[in-house]
Parts: sequence; C-alpha cells; structure tokens
Amino acid sequence: MIAILEDEENRQIAMNSVLRELGSETEFKFFDNAPEMIDWLEKNLEKVSLICLDHDLGPNRQKDGESFDPGDGRDIANFLVSKSPKCPVIIHTSNYMAAPSMILTLESASWSVYRVFPFDNTSWVGLSWFPLVKQLFLFGSVST
Repeated sequence: MIAILEDEENRQIAMNSVLRELGSETEFKFFDNAPEMIDWLEKNLEKVSLICLDHDLGPNRQKDGESFDPGDGRDIANFLVSKSPKCPVIIHTSNYMAAPSMILTLESASWSVYRVFPFDNTSWVGLSWFPLVKQLFLFGSVST
C-alpha cells in the first residue's frame, strides 16, 4: 500500500497513471488534506509500505458547510514521528522552505526520507518520482 498526500488534481492524475505500472494488485490511496490522512494512517499504518508527502495543500475550503483547514505535509511528518518507523517516506513538495524541516523532523525519529524536486508541470512524476517510488516500493531502500 502506498499512501500519497497530494492536493493538485493534475499531479494525482500523473501519479495514478505511472503507479499502474506496478501492477493491478498494487494499492495506493490519495489524500488531499492532512487530517483525513492522519485519521487513515492511525488505522492503516501497518499496511503501508511507502508514504509520499506534498507540503502545501491550498487554502481553507468548505466541507460540510463549514470552513476546513487542509493542514500541510508537516502535520503528517509530526504525526509520523510519534510512531515507530515503518516504511520510507518521499517528500515531493516544491516548497523549498518546508521540505528541509519535514526531512529533519522525520530523520530525527529514524524514518528513511527521500526528496524529489518537482519541475516542468508534471514531467517530474515520471522522470524522478516514479523511479524512486518503484525502487522503494519493490526493495524498501535505494541501492547506492
């Protein structure tokens, strides 16, 4: 199971497209906000073999007629440090200020963390994100 925090629909579409190459038995779940991902991870973290995190999740939005704060990727990082490291984490945010703090937070709790730099709209998904996802999903680490 791959859990992905990503709020941009065009990125989700690109990710979904390449993830199909892992085979039909591969499960992945997208979240566009931190609170729902945290709730889901509370119940399902043991089944997850890879976590992919964006940081910026957009402004508050309406949910059930009320203002809803989608949070950000740092909320997930802060949640994960309260858990024993279970799987690798890929940070794929274009927010160059937020990524280092997310990485340091997770690494300080012994999580294995990797960084992908988005570029050229969604080209990076197939060129740099998916090769890393495939390596980590299939082997659990990156060979050097």
